[in-house]
Amino acid sequence: MKLAKRLSEISASPTIAVMQEAQRLRKQGIDVIDFGPGEPDFPTPEPIKQAGVEAINANFTKYTASSGIVELRQAIADKYNREWGTDFTPANVVVSCGAKHAIYNVCMTVFEEGDEVLNPAPYWVTFPEVVKMTGARPVDVMTTEEEGFILKAATVEAAIGPKTKGLIVNTPNNPTGALIPGDEVARIAELGRHHNLFLLFDETYEYFTYGQTKHVSLASFVKATDDFYAIVGSASKTYSMTGWRIGYILGSKPLIDKIGEFQSHAAGNPTSISQKAALAAIQSDPSLVKAMQEEYCRRREYVLNAVSEIPGFSCPRPDGAFYVFPNVTGCLKASGIPDSQEFARFLIKEARVTTVPGSAFGMEGYIRISYATSMENLREGLGRIKAAVTKLVKH
Repeated sequence: MKLAKRLSEISASPTIAVMQEAQRLRKQGIDVIDFGPGEPDFPTPEPIKQAGVEAINANFTKYTASSGIVELRQAIADKYNREWGTDFTPANVVVSCGAKHAIYNVCMTVFEEGDEVLNPAPYWVTFPEVVKMTGARPVDVMTTEEEGFILKAATVEAAIGPKTKGLIVNTPNNPTGALIPGDEVARIAELGRHHNLFLLFDETYEYFTYGQTKHVSLASFVKATDDFYAIVGSASKTYSMTGWRIGYILGSKPLIDKIGEFQSHAAGNPTSISQKAALAAIQSDPSLVKAMQEEYCRRREYVLNAVSEIPGFSCPRPDGAFYVFPNVTGCLKASGIPDSQEFARFLIKEARVTTVPGSAFGMEGYIRISYATSMENLREGLGRIKAAVTKLVKH
């Protein structure tokens, strides 16, 4: 059977592939520590779970409005208005089945064949694949370790060409943890405004920042009526609700209306029960997030110290998310392993630890390690990596 041409260049998610490989080895009785997926190891907080239970008991189990229930859309608008001084209403919000679904909906609504979309690297693995699905072409814009992998407006402006339609920005960043400072976000917003450049801002990790550095949303520099942007957020990471599948989009009413129409045919509506749980999450006390953020901060310090002791590794200090992105080129040169994909295979085979190769994120010579797992797993897994790599480079 001949499959659709639009899928010819699409590949499966490397991060999901790593998770599946870890599951396969565990089924064989092999003790594997998984540093691959970006999934919080905390349970969904009790008040949020209870809201889901109450929705079931109240028989809130039918179709909802395709763009999400008004109460949740209002709560999301209120959150941004409170935090960033915006003037969003429910008409500026659509609720989707997770951030990945939200990003897909935005891209399908805005981009098309003949367009080019700037995609800063290292990038989340799904970004280029979704752009390809629209018929547009993703164009890598490289950031550097020397600049902390921070995207600069000047770099973006230099990459704009005659076919450039949009730019995808992820801050805090997966996989590097890089956080774009507010003044740079402002400059990128001005590029969008003056160059007819559509900005898709993925702010999924907005609350997970460390030290004095804080996340600044694109919402600070746009109006609800501006038509050159979409902001994507999610309940998945912030409230440890990955399985509930709730994400959302903020943008101008005409854009949101069209996304809602598209979503009505593509997915019907987000899960009714999950929407009630997400409403409780968005309206919850900030302490629910604070406890997780403090634990991630503790883990981050441990991981950075442990990685610094591994031969051939060096690691830029991340300001956000829950990943480190160590440079392993020294290890590759010392061992003769050709690339990050083969190195990740080596770590699975010899250390029984799964990581994600940097090539999956558009940046060779690195691996991604998620610290969204227990301190016990981090100690054991990083100890295994150190032992395996020390033995490797000595040979």
